Amino acid sequence: MRRLVRGVGAMLLGFLSLGAAAQASATSGPVHATSGSAQVVLVGVDGLKWSDVSASGTPNLWRLVGESAVAAVSVRTVDVVGCAADAWLTLNTGVRTAAPRGESGGCVAPGGLVARGSVSRWSDIEMLGTQSSYDPEFGLLAAGAAQRGCATAVGPGAGLALADARGQVAHYTAQLQGADLNACPLTVVDLGGGPLAAVDAEIGKVRAAVPSAELVIVGLPDGTAPHLQALLVHGGGNGLLDANSTRHRGLVQLTDLTPTVLSALGVASPDRAVGSVLRTESGAPRDPQALVQQLGQFDRAAQTIDRNVTAFYWLAGVGALVASGLLIAFGRSRWLLLVSASLPVASFLANLLQWWRFSAASLVLWIGVIGWAVIVGTVARFGPWRRQRLGSAGFVAAVTAVVLAADVVTGSRLQLSSLWGLSPLDAGRFYGVGNVAFGALAMAVLISGAWVASVLPRRWAVLCVAGIGLAAVVADGWPSYGADFGGVLALVPGVAVLVVAVAGIRVRARWVLIIGAGAVAAVVGIALLDWSRGSGRRSHLGNFVQQVFDGTAGSTLHRKVDANVQSFAGRPWLAVLVALVVLLTAVLVIRPERLRAAQVLNTEPVLRPCIAACLVTAVVGMAANDSGVIVLGICCAVALPLLVHAMRDSATQDPRRTRI
Repeated sequence: MRRLVRGVGAMLLGFLSLGAAAQASATSGPVHATSGSAQVVLVGVDGLKWSDVSASGTPNLWRLVGESAVAAVSVRTVDVVGCAADAWLTLNTGVRTAAPRGESGGCVAPGGLVARGSVSRWSDIEMLGTQSSYDPEFGLLAAGAAQRGCATAVGPGAGLALADARGQVAHYTAQLQGADLNACPLTVVDLGGGPLAAVDAEIGKVRAAVPSAELVIVGLPDGTAPHLQALLVHGGGNGLLDANSTRHRGLVQLTDLTPTVLSALGVASPDRAVGSVLRTESGAPRDPQALVQQLGQFDRAAQTIDRNVTAFYWLAGVGALVASGLLIAFGRSRWLLLVSASLPVASFLANLLQWWRFSAASLVLWIGVIGWAVIVGTVARFGPWRRQRLGSAGFVAAVTAVVLAADVVTGSRLQLSSLWGLSPLDAGRFYGVGNVAFGALAMAVLISGAWVASVLPRRWAVLCVAGIGLAAVVADGWPSYGADFGGVLALVPGVAVLVVAVAGIRVRARWVLIIGAGAVAAVVGIALLDWSRGSGRRSHLGNFVQQVFDGTAGSTLHRKVDANVQSFAGRPWLAVLVALVVLLTAVLVIRPERLRAAQVLNTEPVLRPCIAACLVTAVVGMAANDSGVIVLGICCAVALPLLVHAMRDSATQDPRRTRI
């Protein structure tokens, strides 16, 4: 037993060590921004993707590839499908901002909003900003550039980017021809869309006119299906661009450009700008062709996931229901149920195959997912733990928990562009534990904890369950790991319910208050520690603390609450189905005899508190996360097959080890 306790301690130390290494990696490398002596020219091109860049089709861009710091850039604004005007206004404010739409709801070209250095419909733009939960401060980029003297806007999109708080542009030129690109420290150029060859020729002219300037070229949304766009920064070194906002080399956000441009001008980035200053990291392929292909694979992976994610949700959800029903009704298909329960972790493990490198990316993705599910499910079904009442279900849960925890402490590589992970097109987050992954992690931690408790004497069971819970909370909530605000609020009560039950303590009202206060204290403590690291290194937890101090946190809370409510309103069928499952689960915990499950639950004492802990975490997770009913649905899809299998085993198998 001492070895077991030492093992739990070593696991906790390992999490902390990996997190320190990940944090050091995230902040290493030279900062891309200069000390303020640079002239900066930012060029925007509608719909410029890395798949558009080639030696023959875009020779000027191609020459810059090998001489620049580069990345794929997520250009998500307020809506997933964005317009060029949205992106230009996002550069203006440093936060996601929307432009007015046309009568049919389509995009309004920047040329329809800017004329002669003045932005028309400025009152509509301000109204949209007032209604937005992102709370944009218009004129932020222009005000920062004014600290260095002036800024020149070339083209209507550039006019939107450099408009001041009144919608006026101090130095405006409608066309590139005849524009003085050296008049001000900052010049923003809108090249629009059009044939790539013509756009590439214009880029060549800009480069020739400002040979010593720091040149930033970025692709912008064009109102069609969302894509990751191209980003080059020439004049600050070669390599892959990185940012604290994404923590993935070669992948950044549009909101990172505003603080980066201001930093390059020697102007401190204001707190209202939510992005991070870009930095250049080494490790990029020297061959331009290989580099362009590598960057293009970010978009390819994102597009593939976007096309297949709905089918996977249906497979996981329906598979869990059907396989559970077969086992309950006929007592068969245990292997099928375990394979179905292994689909969540398989969706992450599939990324180990790097399927996006193959020409048939979707096919290889599905082969990876199904293959890993079969492997995990088969080992769970036929491994030595199959003779334990919670053994097979506990094994699947343990694999899921370990894979997700290990992933978040090593950089969230398996979550990015995975079927149950993080989408750079939606751009909700790029690292840590997303809402969907939280459902899988939380249920897996609680069920695997119950498995451990079922085979150990009470004293050791309490220590091990508490250790597993602590490790999970650290992995989920620590800013360098999961950075999950709502997840800690939901996971702490569930772990506490399980620990209290395993310890044989009767739950009273004061315990509920203590557990709730502990969850809030854990979140507040983590957020304050993150805030203390400084604006350049904070995650969204620390940024929220700063918003509280600034008095602007209300807009963030409003956005979260609104998203939570919309998750129910937009998916009424899912809300009804999940509500039914929650109701049945509550009856199972409170009055198991009504579902004829009392004897099964009494056979395995830890099973009932495990179900209760899962229910508590799922419900609190629904309330604490902006995905609302989706979190609850994911928790049900993950926990249902595992708990059904555990109950079936408890009804048919004898214990092989000491029970609590």
